[in-house]
Amino acid sequence: MGWQTDQFGSDHEGYAVAVMGDGTEPAPIKGNSAWWLYDGQDGWPRAVAVRAGCACGWRSSEMFPVDVTDHDGTEGFEYGSDAPFPYGAWERQHIAPLLGTAVPEDLTDAIATVRRLLAGLTSSRPIAATAAAAEVEKLGSAALQRAVTAARDNGGSWEDIGQALGTSRQAAHQRFAKALFRG
Repeated sequence: MGWQTDQFGSDHEGYAVAVMGDGTEPAPIKGNSAWWLYDGQDGWPRAVAVRAGCACGWRSSEMFPVDVTDHDGTEGFEYGSDAPFPYGAWERQHIAPLLGTAVPEDLTDAIATVRRLLAGLTSSRPIAATAAAAEVEKLGSAALQRAVTAARDNGGSWEDIGQALGTSRQAAHQRFAKALFRG
């Protein structure tokens, strides 16, 4: 069994897909296409990488190293959606857009720029970096509260909000329910 979400179940079940040296996916071995079967043993082909795949046919363009002795490490499920493994790619590139939770690329780039600029400023002018980081923190806190309020006003569940925050439904509710922004 692969990776599933409560929202999509087996319709968008994710899994690691074997990739051959020429970039293709191999034919199933005796009806099974599990990536770890392609280890070069018993006359079967050897996978050079894996990519994220979904039951709907989606595939990541990104490829990841294979370790036939470490199935969990190759798939990356235990490392979460931010880690550079097939599971993370499936979550970030396929599931998040389907759920409408993907951060737009231009905003992701802007956040990365702010991080880079703050890191540089911290080295050269730490007091100025402190003031700038405080402004970012104020902006972030207010924006987060408004976003949670908008999500609730638009029918978003505490489960959805918790998932977007990387926390539980209960933790999201406890943090934001009493102070929904109405201004």
